[in-house]
Amino acid sequence: MMKRPVGTQAPLLGTQAPLRLMVINPNTSEAITGRIQALAEDEAGPDVAVSAITARFGAPYISDRAGAAIAADAVLDAAKAEALKGVEPDAIVIACFGDPGLDALQAAFACPVVGFAEAGLRAAAAEPGPFMVATNGQAWCDMLSELAGTIGLSDRISSFLSIGDAAARDAELCRTMITEEAERTGAARVVLGGAGLIPILGDVATDLPLPLIDPHRTAIRKAIALARSDPSFTSP
Repeated sequence: MMKRPVGTQAPLLGTQAPLRLMVINPNTSEAITGRIQALAEDEAGPDVAVSAITARFGAPYISDRAGAAIAADAVLDAAKAEALKGVEPDAIVIACFGDPGLDALQAAFACPVVGFAEAGLRAAAAEPGPFMVATNGQAWCDMLSELAGTIGLSDRISSFLSIGDAAARDAELCRTMITEEAERTGAARVVLGGAGLIPILGDVATDLPLPLIDPHRTAIRKAIALARSDPSFTSP
């Protein structure tokens, strides 16, 4: 039986239905938006109305600092465009493992705004022992390292691993790379993130000798819980 990554437990249920969750894809790829919408709906459950929207400008798939900088503006633009249509979300998720535009969106909107990266890193840090972070692209590893420093988690992270394009398509290869890196650095768990990696996360978690935290589902759950002020949810 396939092992379910950490962060994929049963969807939160509440009395306020339907809660309106806006999920913003900072990439311009509609295919990625569709993938994110499916994940968010699966995690949120039927009592949450998920609206996944795509950035109106920028890169089809963000792979460098320039793309991330443009995406920060694109995220705010997309959210404001929806607001002009009268859309009033109860919570917003930035669907990028790097959280471009998170601070600006939090300042511009009164509702909870959650990013894939910070949600995943804080969830991993809430457990004892060091953890590693894996994604596709050295530029993202560098930016995630800077984010970890900004939120005070640098000393908890054993390493940042760029798995590369081949492992991003091959769950077994990805699992092998993570296992070897964890053994080398002593990581107790791994945060594996990136919208392009969503399709292989479940397979990577299968037979992985350390817990895998899915930051995408963690962020969805956190945003819903914050919107509902759920007392049973402990935000790391």
